[in-house]
Amino acid sequence: MEKIIMFTNSMTVVAFFVVIGLVLSVAKEGKDERAVIMAYRLFRFLFVFLCGLLSLIILLTSWRTLDYVTLRVCLTTSMSLTVLAGFVYWLIIRKKY
Repeated sequence: MEKIIMFTNSMTVVAFFVVIGLVLSVAKEGKDERAVIMAYRLFRFLFVFLCGLLSLIILLTSWRTLDYVTLRVCLTTSMSLTVLAGFVYWLIIRKKY
């Protein structure tokens, strides 16, 4: 379990720097109509992705009882994966538009 915790903590650090890069990249696009639509699509994707992962965690905890450490690892992983997937999605829609 220690290796999993170390992996999720390092993934959280990477996600933190990705959030900073994502905020700067979204701000760099400007405030024209294209940039507003791209930001809307990004935040819509982030919301749906995070809600899906949290629903999966709720479904998992309804079947099995999870201890605190496992639940914390699941939540940390879902938050980090949301940010990393959002960054990849941002790169895709930035090239598309």
